[in-house]
Parts: sequence; C-alpha cells; structure tokens
Amino acid sequence: MADEADVASNYIDRQVSDALEKIRRAATMTPGAKICKECGEAIPAARRKLGFQLCVECAEENERRNSQFADY
Repeated sequence: MADEADVASNYIDRQVSDALEKIRRAATMTPGAKICKECGEAIPAARRKLGFQLCVECAEENERRNSQFADY
C-alpha cells in the first residue's frame, strides 16, 4: 500500500508530465518569434523552435515583474 509520500510523488510526476506535454504540443503548433516582442533582439533558433516570443533577458524580466513576490 502506498503511503502519503508515494501518492504525492505520483501526483507531482503526473502534473509535470502533463505540463511538459502541453508545452511540447504548443511548441509544435506555434513557431516562436524571430525577434523579441519586447526589445527587438534576435531570438536564437533553438529558443524559437520551442515557441518562445521573448528573448531570455526579457522573459526573465517579465517573470520577475509577474512574480507573486515582486513587491517583497
């Protein structure tokens, strides 16, 4: 019989797998931008292939601004 830790681990594994599959499907359906929508810099081919619309620097800044801890 599985204990709480096993149940939690299985739940996390399923959630991560589902999220990764969702990202893979979205990436194959929507190509990324050739230039960053925020700053206009070129986005590397590997990043475009994954469907990203922002360069790494702008994505990091966007995540910082949208973080639940941004005001702390």
